[in-house]
Amino acid sequence: MLVCALAFVVGVGGAVGATGAPVQQSAADDRAPDLRAELDRLASERATVVRDFEAADVELALRRQQLSVLQRRGATLVSENEAHAAEIEQLDATLASGREQLYRRVQALYRVGPLSYNRLLLTADSSQEALIAYQIVTYLAARDRDLVSAVRVTLSDLQQARESLSDAARRLAAVESDTQAATIALASQQEERQSLLSRIDREAEAQRIALASAERAERELAGTMTELAESGAPGPGFREARGSLPWPAHGEVVGDFGRRRHPIYDTYTVSRGIEVGAPADDPVTAVHAGKVVFADWYSGYGLLVIVDHGSNYFSLYGHLSQVTVHVNNRVDVGQLIGKVGETGSLTGANLYFEVREGADALNPIAWLESR
Repeated sequence: MLVCALAFVVGVGGAVGATGAPVQQSAADDRAPDLRAELDRLASERATVVRDFEAADVELALRRQQLSVLQRRGATLVSENEAHAAEIEQLDATLASGREQLYRRVQALYRVGPLSYNRLLLTADSSQEALIAYQIVTYLAARDRDLVSAVRVTLSDLQQARESLSDAARRLAAVESDTQAATIALASQQEERQSLLSRIDREAEAQRIALASAERAERELAGTMTELAESGAPGPGFREARGSLPWPAHGEVVGDFGRRRHPIYDTYTVSRGIEVGAPADDPVTAVHAGKVVFADWYSGYGLLVIVDHGSNYFSLYGHLSQVTVHVNNRVDVGQLIGKVGETGSLTGANLYFEVREGADALNPIAWLESR
């Protein structure tokens, strides 16, 4: 209605009489500046909503990565605690054995009496017996000294192990606290994202912004694919695998290749790939061997991985929650490259998957094995 009103205003404002004098302005002419200002304000507000949504999407992905790092760190510390506890248990057993041996030696020495080793030396009747007695005394004294030293070392090791266990426990408690805070922050970010998504749903005109953004992202991706194709290297095997590639994720196709109706905005768009419905954080695997040429955030696609299979063929994996590979990594068929997510998606968790020959998008269904 605003656009129609503006068109009417422009039509009236531009009209002139037969004499060349301006026609008398109507009431609508007086409102033209206000209408234009309102239209500009609405366009700016809606664009801001979309930018906020993308920012929330990026923040959500970062929160998930932070939580994943903390969970792995916590698992490592739990393993350290278990190792320290096992070490302490072993040292306790060693200490108990050493103390038992030392106790028996003290008992034996008590029975011999206060002269102990000296008595053995003084009872020798000849120099030969004295030498043998001296060797025996030297051996027994060295063994007793080693036994006492071993007990002391075990006590020191035990104290150090207990301090290490205590330190690891403190670090684990800190990580668990950080993990709890990260979990709360993730939940809050998800709520914020959902709130923004609901706000977009309520804005009927936001569909134009979203579609324009999707078309812009597609044009940018096409340019990126052209650049990658120009720098790609030959690699046999992918063309021959047509119709037999393994699926990159388990799930049903929830978004078809080609012309489709947008579930949020009730409009029709052309999709260059398919969407595979799968639970969040399900594994995403490479459909064919190749080299990772892109592994980062891409506007409109969220976290995106592009694999170059050679001979100008590429596979693309979008909407990921995590990326587990890096640029220039070699990947084999079936290798984990990321996890299912909802970054860049307005329809929830799913995997966005494309097959391209250069910048040309191909129907992925024709390349994947039949189910």
